[in-house]
Amino acid sequence: MRSRLHLALAAAAAVWLAPALASPAPPGVRKLHVEGGAFHATVGAAGKQVRLTLDPELQRAAERLLARSGAPEGAIVASDVRTGRILVWASRGSRDYVATPLAPSASLFKIVTAAALLEAGKVNVATPVCYTGGMSAITARDLEGRGATCTVFGEALGRSINGVFARLGGQHLTAADLRDKARDLGFDGEVPIDIPVAPSTANVPADSLGLARAAAGFWSGKLSPLGALFAMQTIANDGERVRFSLLAPPGAPARGDAAAPRSVDGRGLRPDVARTLRSMLELTTRRGTCAKAFRKPDGTRALGTMPVAAKTGTLVGGSPSRMFSWFASFAPSDRPEIAVSVMLANDISWRTKANLVGRELLETYFGRKRPGPVARRR
Repeated sequence: MRSRLHLALAAAAAVWLAPALASPAPPGVRKLHVEGGAFHATVGAAGKQVRLTLDPELQRAAERLLARSGAPEGAIVASDVRTGRILVWASRGSRDYVATPLAPSASLFKIVTAAALLEAGKVNVATPVCYTGGMSAITARDLEGRGATCTVFGEALGRSINGVFARLGGQHLTAADLRDKARDLGFDGEVPIDIPVAPSTANVPADSLGLARAAAGFWSGKLSPLGALFAMQTIANDGERVRFSLLAPPGAPARGDAAAPRSVDGRGLRPDVARTLRSMLELTTRRGTCAKAFRKPDGTRALGTMPVAAKTGTLVGGSPSRMFSWFASFAPSDRPEIAVSVMLANDISWRTKANLVGRELLETYFGRKRPGPVARRR
């Protein structure tokens, strides 16, 4: 008798390959099913049967989390950052939203802006920045004058301060700078992986106000969860662009780490810039935008003392109207093992956000590896 997971995955796979706008479906993953404890699928125009690299236990946990979220559309994807092996590929809705750029990149785009500023030598973590406004939009007035509130650049990414990125992006970067770094990090174009995927898009206007808004993450393109995962994996690998592997190589064991050998597709960041971004992203879960999500009701910290690098994003819009919620992370941030990307396209009235879903998947991953409370020394 087929399991509920088997039926759900088979149904999802059938929908994922439905033709888009009457165009032939790309030769991607079809007929996803569990066999012998491992995930298999039909891929390619010839219908070749292949085994996937997915971790069955973690995949099931992700499917449960998506179902419990209640979001009309959503996706969770995770990878082993050291090898690029895809551990989770879970989607909710009428299409494969792991590889589909449905949602605006929102504040995740600040990673691109921060990387471009650091690589250009325009800022460091101690650079003081004063700003005004920017809570829900960026106006021309927000970019004028010195600014009423001041901070340092090292605090801006974890706290996702729109005004800082709008000002610095507008002052020091061009649209080409942002587009180039967006391609390096998976925010624009296809990511390197062994199946066909849809490209993400980065839209950066050339005018000063449009560029400033894009630099802060206001409608600066559409990003797939796979693209967000690639950005985090690249930072975790000190700037190396490690290729994703979803297809298990021939002859790999039925269980265990079935993945192709590690393959590097060039460099997306300088090592020093990747390390700086890592430290800035750790602030997100300590005292930034998802510090609350990493605190349990009794006041203790989820995942104990383990450092987690993350970025969140939220933006409302689209048709039908959606509250897009993002969480992209890797952990432990001092010795990265796993990267996780979560996108929820919630109704305006929503049940949960991506940061809580991502935290729970991390807890599942590390909880099964370490008995008792999850902790890590720095």
